[in-house]
This record gives sequence, structure tokens and C-alpha cells, in this order.
Amino acid sequence: MDNTTRGKLQPYMGMIKLLSTVSGLVVVSVGGLYIYINHYLDKNYPIRPEITSKATRKLLRGAALREHIAPDPQIAYMFMLSALEQIYSDGDLDESSEAVQEIIVRMAHAAAQIGEQKPAKQMLETAWDKVVDSDGRIHGLGDSESWRMQHVCRVADALGPLLMDCGEYKTAIRTYGTALQAARTMQNNDSDDLLLKQANYVTSLGEAFAMDKDYESARTLLSSVLVDIKKREQPKNVVDKWTCLDAVVMLDLAQVERQQGNVEKSQQWAETGLQETKKWKRVGACDNCQAHLLSHLAHLSESQNNVKEALGYYSLAIKHFQDTGTGNMEQMDTASRQLKQRLLESTK
Repeated sequence: MDNTTRGKLQPYMGMIKLLSTVSGLVVVSVGGLYIYINHYLDKNYPIRPEITSKATRKLLRGAALREHIAPDPQIAYMFMLSALEQIYSDGDLDESSEAVQEIIVRMAHAAAQIGEQKPAKQMLETAWDKVVDSDGRIHGLGDSESWRMQHVCRVADALGPLLMDCGEYKTAIRTYGTALQAARTMQNNDSDDLLLKQANYVTSLGEAFAMDKDYESARTLLSSVLVDIKKREQPKNVVDKWTCLDAVVMLDLAQVERQQGNVEKSQQWAETGLQETKKWKRVGACDNCQAHLLSHLAHLSESQNNVKEALGYYSLAIKHFQDTGTGNMEQMDTASRQLKQRLLESTK
């Protein structure tokens, strides 16, 4: 293994096809803005204290800016790559340090956002292997158990969707299962944030089991998390990260029932979920879920040759897109026109 600075950086160099001059220009352009948002970034996205170099800290603050304030994952990646080069050059921290591992996970997330799923997945799998052994036990890396549990969740949050996208459902199940275990082990695991994290992991597990065609496990998990969500008191008229999560789970349950041929149950879940989304106007998560539910109901009605009802749902889906910008307008419009054409031909 090449232990030089350049050698250590090699796994991250060729992944993103960028011009280094671009990141240089951006460093200059955000200089003034950096002064004004310094306090906000320090408060919300603090840099670990063991990173002492002013140059490195400035690069990481630039990365946080491009991750959270003025999003540009390509530039964020370049900032973090430069920061990593500086860290290795200084020789104060090695690759197994908590600070470096956190940067690598952030880099992988940025890579995935750019569309570089394969290298992002490789980076995250390497990070995962440092804290989880082949039997799924959390171990080793880091100075504290608390950090290890947080890092398992950090990696799983980025790795899980990539595994689902490439069809590695069993691996996704193991990943989300380990993350759920970690979230339940953390201190203050009954805090609202951690309860939400646990609910999201159970939902993701249900989705992974469904994609792996283990519908019984999927139904059990999704039904259990829906009960937990409903038990929580939603503050009246207050939008938070829980908002419409119940509708998302209902959509998942509708899809599970459809896969098993239970059309009536599928429709019931979808219609109930649709009513939940309508309680919240101009909420992104609810608008997005409503678009999926309308599409599901339209396809479900069409599969049952209920043409009039299907056209009604397609029309609602198109109007929903026009009102909110969510959903697949082209797909819904094409499906609606094709159905109308079939209906016209059948009456000739």
C-alpha cells in the first residue's frame, strides 16, 4: 500500500470527473459569504476539534456551505478532497480516525448525488467494514461506543438507498437492521429525533423485504411502524419530519397488497394515505407522496379495467403536478392519452 499523501488519496481521486480549476474559483467566490455564515455553520455543522489547521477547517466549512446552504455536490466533493489531502499532508490524523471517516462518508454522499453511485457505494462499503464485521456485529473503530453507533447510522443512511437501487435487497436488509440496532442502543434513544430515525429504518426494512418478495415480513414491519407513528402526538398544524410518514407507510402497504393480488386492500391503503396527504398543503413530503398515491390508484384502477375511475385518477395526478410540480407529468399524460385511445377504439 502506498502510504504517501497521494497514495492515500488515490481511492478518491479518479471517482469524480471534475476540473480542479472549478473548485479553485469557487473558493474565491464564497470568501465573502463565508464571513457572514460562519456562525451558522459553526453552530449547525461544527468541525471536529482535532482538525486544527486553519486551511483545512476553511475547506471543510466551504464543503458544509456547498452541502447545506448553497448545494453543489461536485464542489462540496472537491472541498472535502482538498481537506483530506491537507489532513494527510499534515500527518496528524490517519484514515481510521473518526474525523477522517466522517469526511469520507460525506464525500460518498456527495458522489452519489452527482450520479457516481458505484464509487460512492465502494467508499461506503469500505467505511461500513471498519465498524461492522461480517457477522453484523458493531466493533472496533472509534474511541467510543456512542460514536460507533452514530457512525453506523451515518453510513447506513447513505449506503442503504444505493443497495436498494442496485437490487442488493438482502444486503440492504442487513444494513438497515444493523442501523436499527445501533439507533436503539444509543443514549436518549427515546428522544424524538432517534424515534424518527428508528421509524425510518423500520420503514426502509419493510420496503427492502417487499422488494425481496418477502411480503409477510414487509407487511408485519410496515404495520408495526404505522401503529407507532399513529401513537405519537402530532402537534396541531406543525410541520416536522414526521409529517406524512404515515402516508408513506400506507403507500408501501398498498404496494405490498397489490403485489400479492389483494386489490381491494391495496386500494383501501392508498385511499387512506391519500386523505392523510391532503391534510397538509404545500408540504414537499406530502406532495410527493400524494403524487405516488394517485399514480398507484390510477394504475390499480386500470388493471381492473375500471377505465372511468383510472382516467379520473390520471386527471388528478396531472392537476397535482401542475399545482405542486411533483410527480411524473409526462408519464401520467401518456398513460391517460393511451387509455382514452383504447376506450375510443373499443367503442367503434
